[in-house]
Amino acid sequence: MRTSSLRFTITFLAVCSIVSLSQSKTGLTHGKYSSRTSQTHAAQIDVLMRQLFERGQFNGSVLVVEHDEVIYKHGLGVADASRKLPFTSRTPTYLASLSKQFTAMAIMMLVERHQLSYSDSLSKFFPQFPAYAEKITIRHLLNHTSGIPDYVGLGLEHPGLTNAEVLQALTREQLRFAPGEKFAYSNSGYVLLAMIIEKVSGQSYPTFITRNIFAPLGMHDTFVSQSRTHDDKLEARAYNRFGDLDDYNLNTFGEGGIYSTAEDLFKWDRALYTDKLVKQVTLSEAFRPAKLNDDSTSPYGFGWALATYKNEPIVAHAGRFGGFNTYIKRLLKDHSAIIFLTNKGFRNMGAIGNALLSILSDEPYELPKLSSAETIYKTYQSSGVGPAIAEYKSLKKRDGQSYDFSESELNELGYELLNMGKTTDAIEILKLNVEAYPDSANVYDGLGEAYMKHGDRELAIKNYNKSLQLDPSNANAAAMLKRLEKN
Repeated sequence: MRTSSLRFTITFLAVCSIVSLSQSKTGLTHGKYSSRTSQTHAAQIDVLMRQLFERGQFNGSVLVVEHDEVIYKHGLGVADASRKLPFTSRTPTYLASLSKQFTAMAIMMLVERHQLSYSDSLSKFFPQFPAYAEKITIRHLLNHTSGIPDYVGLGLEHPGLTNAEVLQALTREQLRFAPGEKFAYSNSGYVLLAMIIEKVSGQSYPTFITRNIFAPLGMHDTFVSQSRTHDDKLEARAYNRFGDLDDYNLNTFGEGGIYSTAEDLFKWDRALYTDKLVKQVTLSEAFRPAKLNDDSTSPYGFGWALATYKNEPIVAHAGRFGGFNTYIKRLLKDHSAIIFLTNKGFRNMGAIGNALLSILSDEPYELPKLSSAETIYKTYQSSGVGPAIAEYKSLKKRDGQSYDFSESELNELGYELLNMGKTTDAIEILKLNVEAYPDSANVYDGLGEAYMKHGDRELAIKNYNKSLQLDPSNANAAAMLKRLEKN
């Protein structure tokens, strides 16, 4: 199973770990910082970011605000390798799920203008849905508590996918749970919200967002992507962690679709402390945990994950699509913020966010672990799969603390080799992952796919069966078994 398809499952968990950062000092590699001056913090941030760049762990733009002042703003690396375009703080980058906060703001604007209510039902706007839509409200969609399945998990994604296609597919689906029963992240909800914005405002989503948010705030380098080409533009292109182009290629919006820059996101951050877009009492709804049917709460508001740091409120979000990984965290009491946008398929957003927050708090921090997959891929390119596997085992034995050996590492490398047509080598890498994680359904799923592509039906069935045994809810394994049984 491709981990890259689990777009927000990963990023939401990353946000949650970021905003609930532990203050334990055990095992940290840096001494405690004592100075609280912005100049010292800026210098420390610069040392960290340049070190991450040199280690191959960051490529993009970063902007840090401390007590209303921008103390660090910089771009590192290349935004578009084909044009040798450098990354700057004004490089438009695909935001992925960070786009949701703009969709939520548009909804709040319409509510404040009395054109919409949070209690309006989904069926009011889309009568083609089954009867369950009468119980789904705008608030449910904003809070990810609607029960509508995430279209990412429905296998709909393809280049050029549109909101209309997503809507058509969703009307054929059943709810995964009763509205308000629990939190379950769903990109589908924000696609529907974007379409509701169009129905209520009488304008296209790009037009409404641009006229009501981007233009008033002077966010001149921010736009909703509409089949744009890169020939004469300055936006970043994305690459996977092995250097292959892995760019944004959908035409959906609401859940994503927006390009922006670190500097424009700073303008957005500042505006949220004012009444320029909506009144503060209206905005407060966005930072309020969702209330569930059993009166418990979920740590997600309207387009923001919610938590505290040192007993003070933090709102944050992360985004991921293809090689793009994006991040914003706002410390509301201090008027501080951390923003970074990347385009190289990184998986270390949480660790970087933690480190930057620790610097602002004069706390020690840890550097992100190095990628075992990227390291052995270099060996694979020069020497082949055997030496690469030997290096993996050697690294794990001699330096297990410095490298990331999570199952996603070998999984992504295995799929990289599959995409290259190196099926036999991919099988060896994915077999190594099974050896390392024998209790994971996902590793058997991946190995099953590799065997299927290799034409080994018996071993494909064996591994898909094992995956389904470990995780009976694995729909992909079940579907593949049905396909294999027909052949």
